[in-house]
Amino acid sequence: MIVKSKILELNKWLFVEEVLDEYIPENPLIENRSKINVGSIEMENFQLSTSGLFILQSRMNFAKPVHFQTEIEGEAVTSQFIFYRPLNASRKQERSRHNIRYIPSFNSVQEVREGFEYTYFIAVLSKSYYLNLIKRESLLHRNFIKELDRGRYVSYAKEDQCATFEMQQAIAELVDCRKLGEIRRLHTESRILSLLMYQFEQYFEQAPSVSEPFNQEDIQRLEKAKGILDNRISNPPTQKELAAEVLTSESKLRKDFKRYFSMTIHDYLTRIRMEQAKAYLLVERLPVYEVASLTGYGHQNNFSSAFKKYYGVSPVDIKE
Repeated sequence: MIVKSKILELNKWLFVEEVLDEYIPENPLIENRSKINVGSIEMENFQLSTSGLFILQSRMNFAKPVHFQTEIEGEAVTSQFIFYRPLNASRKQERSRHNIRYIPSFNSVQEVREGFEYTYFIAVLSKSYYLNLIKRESLLHRNFIKELDRGRYVSYAKEDQCATFEMQQAIAELVDCRKLGEIRRLHTESRILSLLMYQFEQYFEQAPSVSEPFNQEDIQRLEKAKGILDNRISNPPTQKELAAEVLTSESKLRKDFKRYFSMTIHDYLTRIRMEQAKAYLLVERLPVYEVASLTGYGHQNNFSSAFKKYYGVSPVDIKE
């Protein structure tokens, strides 16, 4: 298959990438990073390719509207994400959307507005590569596979969904990876599989569409619970204590928290602890034992293990 894209205002291809359809694990990964700063256009691109796989991430903003033309020649399964936020708003709230699609062939032109900061990510997988990751008989994609076998364009979800933190983390790990050789290939495959898994999981959770919408009282209770966790990472309440503080049952809080924030209470607490720990280490340059205490870990070794599991590097190494 061939993947290519260009900005019509520049009148030249940003890239033209020919990707083998076959999944050949022995083939090397090829990485390319580039920047474009021409007139009203600012872009920072990351590309990674091997047989059966092409990955692109572009960070971009524009002083005036531009038009992107994207073409995919040949059958492909895509995992596609768009993140965007206004540049000049007082509160830069990021929005996102994503979907999984089967594309027998693709040629589109889209206008991208000025005044926004965009991050575009797409993993283009050949049928062979996709079916190596997720077996044909898997119940995860039964209806998707039917349309794929018929050669018909299909989106896994009828409507694009908002990206969760776990999805963003998997993308960041793909782009920021510094591993080499066979380890890099295995890392790449594992993160793509994780990304697809998070997308499938979200679709399955939302598929029934029978969940009652949250009322204002529910929302206030959940936001209060989140605020308590944000402000007390050094000594957070147990889930039972948290439920009591926001006047609900523990089981309802766990269920509603995951549905509203797209992650469990435990995962959210881990996220804010790790983000704060990273700031303590890199910005305030605090010693590891003090960061462990400030983020609620009784022992430095427990903190170091959790930090390395989350970021892939120890807190001692990240300070160097």
